[in-house]
Amino acid sequence: MIHRTFVVVVIAVFATGCHLFETQTSPTIETEPVSLSGVVRAAGSTAGVKGAVVRILDGPNKGLSMATDTKGGYKFDNLAAGNANVSASASEMPEATAGVHIDRGSTLDFQLEPPPWSARGSGSDVFEVPAWVSRVRITGEVPAGRCDTLVIRLAGTSILNTTLGTCGTVVGIRRYEGVHLMAGGGMAEIFVPSLSVSWTIEWLR
Repeated sequence: MIHRTFVVVVIAVFATGCHLFETQTSPTIETEPVSLSGVVRAAGSTAGVKGAVVRILDGPNKGLSMATDTKGGYKFDNLAAGNANVSASASEMPEATAGVHIDRGSTLDFQLEPPPWSARGSGSDVFEVPAWVSRVRITGEVPAGRCDTLVIRLAGTSILNTTLGTCGTVVGIRRYEGVHLMAGGGMAEIFVPSLSVSWTIEWLR
């Protein structure tokens, strides 16, 4: 009688074990999109470099490239995870390269060394000032015996409004020179009544 009970218990345990083994399932693995994003900035400032080209040089995503937006930002979506070397470059700026492990929400920022910047001319003009140009020296000059104004605006904000030369009985300066802030960049507008006024704007780092 004892032996029969032992056999029944063993068989029951064995049968139960088999039943548990058969009903086990593999855990569900949640996957998230793999991406790489960042900002390309001008060295020595927080200003983003618009239109810089970011390239993935090697790894499973080799060959992908894109240009940065107006604030210097970029983002690659739907990438394969893995290690990669990535470069950033822009016109007249030395290329920068860095390594990164691309995973969920990876980020990689770059600093590019900007070149010297200046603008000069005579008469009215319109041109773009880079976002990283924050402090400039402005000069303006008019020939002897002339009376003219020099007005400079940046992104609609007045930077300089001065009179040059002799105006009637008022004897003014023929040459102006001063340091001004032009932070943020944007479109610069030069307003002068004639081509006799020459001017320069030079970035002071």
